Amino acid sequence: MRVLLATAGLLALAGTAAAASPTAHTLRKSPGGPIEAIAEDGSSVAWLSSSTKACDTIHVLSPGTPDRSLPQPSSGSMTCHWDLADGQPQLAFAAGMSTALWTLHESGPAPFDYVLTAPVGGPERQVKRLAHASDGTGYWLGGVAGAGRTLAYSWDDVEYIDKLACLSGGSCKQKVSDGGIRIVTQTADQPLPKAEPALQLAASAGRIAYIPATTVKAGRPAASAGSLLYVADATTGSQVSHAFVRGVPLAIALSPHVLAVLTRNGPHDRILWYDAASGTKLGSVVVSARSSPQLAASDQLVVYSVGETLRGVSTVGGRTRLLTKTAPNTVGLSLANGQLVWVENRADAGRLRGLAVG
Repeated sequence: MRVLLATAGLLALAGTAAAASPTAHTLRKSPGGPIEAIAEDGSSVAWLSSSTKACDTIHVLSPGTPDRSLPQPSSGSMTCHWDLADGQPQLAFAAGMSTALWTLHESGPAPFDYVLTAPVGGPERQVKRLAHASDGTGYWLGGVAGAGRTLAYSWDDVEYIDKLACLSGGSCKQKVSDGGIRIVTQTADQPLPKAEPALQLAASAGRIAYIPATTVKAGRPAASAGSLLYVADATTGSQVSHAFVRGVPLAIALSPHVLAVLTRNGPHDRILWYDAASGTKLGSVVVSARSSPQLAASDQLVVYSVGETLRGVSTVGGRTRLLTKTAPNTVGLSLANGQLVWVENRADAGRLRGLAVG
């Protein structure tokens, strides 16, 4: 009898623990079309939804506030009827400015990207048009990032090392000849001093981390193995720290105290994390080579995606665990204020999903 009672007690405790475990839930639905991009800052979540019946719109969800949208008026914006399926848009949101920054892509013989911005409830403003030729020469969009009162995008210029030699049948080798990071406000944009040509960006606590564009592969700017990653002050551009990675950096994430990077080195991928203020390496783990080239991070957790799962790595001890399973067509990955957010699209509809991760 005592054994049975003890067993029953253990089962009850297990049931209580299971009931207390966080589960993924739907934050919002997009019945008129898929969700193409997401961004998170503090307790606010922004998402860009496409629609064949109405305008493509950026929505903002914040606790205690009715959902808001931008740009306004949406019908007069470039974004409204853009074909978002033509290329993956990017989205960043700065809650301290109540302003979003996003991109629109156009394919073709001379592909280009628009960088646009708008405050919540305000009009759309075109920030930049970046175009390159079919051979890869010209201007490329890097990444976008937002946090607090920081909004930024990066760009790179690819050119021939010796164009005349290429035209005469010689070497057509290309190089990254210029580039940088630009800080965007509600009315203007300006270069971040001292920033190098950059690919993916991440922002947190008044800082910007970036992967430098150091080489050209298949006609487009890329990172090299054995790279330095930089964390810079988002106002002055002064270097806060740098971190050395042996593999090719694929993705980065930045929290107030942690810089995380996903790298590829041979048959394995690896996640490494560093002290954001000093660049000191804090830990690393080997992860699946099928990991998507995206990361999200807090001071306690680095999140990555493998197939139809989201997994987390503790920044203290490096323990890896399964966080949740997802639908096949997921988009984006963001972590802020203890809430992990991603998108699951099905046919012509999308769901904004959330999970409390502490």
